Order: sequence, then structure tokens, then C-alpha cells
Amino acid sequence: MKRFCFLWVFIIILLFFFNRSTGLPSTIGLGPAERAQVGQAFERFLTRERQFIQRGLNNAPYYLPFIKEVFEKEKLPEDLVWLPLIESAFSPNAYSRAGASGLWQFMPGTARFYHLKIDFWVDERRDPFKSTRKAAKLLKSLYNYYNNWELALAAYNAGIGSVNSAIKKGRSRDFWELTSKGYLKRETRDYVPRFFAAAYIAENHDRYGFVLDTGIKFPEYEILLVEKPIDLTIFAGKTGIKLSSLKQLNPELQRYITPFGENYKLRVPEEKLARALVVYNELPKEDLTGVRWHRVRTGETLGEIAENYDTKVSLLKRINNITNSKRIFAGVKILVPVHSESPDNESEWVYVPRKGFETQEILYEVRNGDTIWGIANRYETEVEMIQAVNGLTFDTVIMPGDAIKLWIDTALQR
Repeated sequence: MKRFCFLWVFIIILLFFFNRSTGLPSTIGLGPAERAQVGQAFERFLTRERQFIQRGLNNAPYYLPFIKEVFEKEKLPEDLVWLPLIESAFSPNAYSRAGASGLWQFMPGTARFYHLKIDFWVDERRDPFKSTRKAAKLLKSLYNYYNNWELALAAYNAGIGSVNSAIKKGRSRDFWELTSKGYLKRETRDYVPRFFAAAYIAENHDRYGFVLDTGIKFPEYEILLVEKPIDLTIFAGKTGIKLSSLKQLNPELQRYITPFGENYKLRVPEEKLARALVVYNELPKEDLTGVRWHRVRTGETLGEIAENYDTKVSLLKRINNITNSKRIFAGVKILVPVHSESPDNESEWVYVPRKGFETQEILYEVRNGDTIWGIANRYETEVEMIQAVNGLTFDTVIMPGDAIKLWIDTALQR
């Protein structure tokens, strides 16, 4: 109890000086209950959520320089650069149960409003550079709307509609008053205190035993303009670039294949550009295969489609993100892999590499403390992939002893 009281008083004093120089609200002048919320978040980050904060600080150096540059250009308070610490632990691949994704945890609707593309091939919410620019614009827009950073941050978390509804019900534009009266949902009530606490800890990490290695940075890269789809598993092997490096440089790619039908700007390690150009221009035609659209006919099953195209149901489900093979309907178009050199209708075809679909299926027994996210991270696969293969939803709870299927990209294991 004495330790908590000490931390509570200590953080209030320090946050006062911390926020005076940034333009963010100060906790001075708040009542004991409001100040206690910040203190409680601070305490959690030093104890129960310590690993979460450290994981975020491990990731942060890769993206902080660019985020600081963008936020300075937009004249945003400098401490807002730490917002991804509580949003995603600075991971471009973070994916929430609600469907938010990326460093800044954009929901699909917000992402599309800010012209971040989400389709079969890419999810630009996971592009740290594109998403950071859009996050800066969103935060600036929210502050201009409310002229109050606490409300702006609450709206970033819950949406303008939710915050405006709370303001209307509570007849107040004071975040802390709306919080105390319960007009904001619990997650949003905790969000602002968590940000203040996390930002202070990050700025003073060494004082609390956290490590922030400013010597590491996002890899230097060059842009390779890709005018035809390439398989990153083949491309990586022939260029000597690690597949994991291509994934780190291009986290927005949904698959190990660059998009069809557009010129894609593929990031490659700076020192490998010359080799990458040679490999790209000499990529043999036999390394490519076709994928075409197939319109499902009345009564047709995935098994019949797979047999007709000499492929597997599991592959059809994978490349189309089908979770329930019984729920395909007449008239729906799905992608199917084919090997003919003379398509009937060229406009119905896209070209993708054959080896991009290499997978190995394993059966994994869930252990104590396992989460879908943790398993996906351990086996270098995607949360969405585990959900799709096993028919799981974001609400599914996995229990020790459960057996789940994992589809592992064999190229990552080489």
C-alpha cells in the first residue's frame, strides 16, 4: 500500500512537468480519483503488464524516428509518438479481436476513409509509413474537433460517435467527469490514463529498469518497382534476402505474393537492390502458374471444384479465406490455381508463383497460458490463418488440451 501511494504521488508530480512542455493536458488540478487512475495504470505497467511494455520498447526504435518526423511536421505534441505503445506494442502485425490492425490499430472503416487499402493482396494498415501519416491526420482532426486532447484520445479509441453520445448524456466536455459518471465504456475510461502512464515510462524507461535500444533502426531499403506478380519465397531464395527481412520491410503484404494488376513498390534491403533487379528481370516463366476466377455453380462443392482444377480443398480455402466449406453459394467468384498455358479468358487470370502456396499442416495441442496470438507468433504464421483453418472466431476461447491445426509456410522454416 505504501509503495502504491509513493508511486501515485511521484507520477503526479512528474507528469506535471512532463506535460507542461508538450501541450498535452496536465494531471494537476484533477481530483484524487482521476489522478489515481493514472497511478493505477502506471502500477500495472510496472508489474502485471511489464512484459507488454518491454515488448513495445523493443519494437519502438524501428519506427520512432519516422513517427517523430511526421508528428513534428504536423505540429502534434511530441509525446503522442508513444501512442502505439499501448495500441499495438509497436507491432505492424498486431491484430485485435475487434478487427483493428497495424501500429495504430485502424479499424477497417477508418482505414478506408483515410484511403488505406485493404484487399486480397495488401492491408496498408500494416504499412508503418502509410499508416503513421494517416494516424497523424486523424489525431490532428480529432483535436481540431474537440480542442481537447483527452477527448481527442478518447475518440481515437472509441470513435467520435461514442464520445459525442457520452458528452450529450453527461452534459459535459470534461473527460474525467464523463469517466466518473460512467458515460464512457470501460476500455475508453482506461485508455487516456494508460497513455499518460505509458508515455511517461517510455520517456524515463531506464529509471524503471526498462530497455530502449536506440542503436537499432528500421533497415535501410530501396524500392524495386514490380510490374508483374512475384513469389517472395522464390525471390528471397534467388536474391539471398531472408524471407523474414522481406516480411519486415513489407508487412502490408497479405500473402507471399506481390499484388496482381498494379505496379507494386517492393521494399528490398539497400545492399541487395542490384541483385534484386537481376533476379526480377530474369525470373523464368516456368516459375509462374495461373490463378483464375471461378464462378460457383448451383450445387457445386469445394471438393468438386478442387477435383476439376486438380488442386486441394485446403488450398482453395486458404487462398480464399474460406472458414466453412459448406457456406459457398452459387454465383460467388473464388480464386482457383490452374496450370494451363492457354486460358480461355485472359481477363479472368492473374499470374502468381507456384511455390507461394507451400504449406505444412501440423496438429498443435494447446498448453496452459497459450493464446492464439502467442501460437501464431511462435510459429511465424497469422492469427487469421489459425482462425480460418480451425473455424475460430475472435470470441473463441482456446483451452489447454484442445487440438488445433496450424498451416506453416515451409519457406520460413528453411
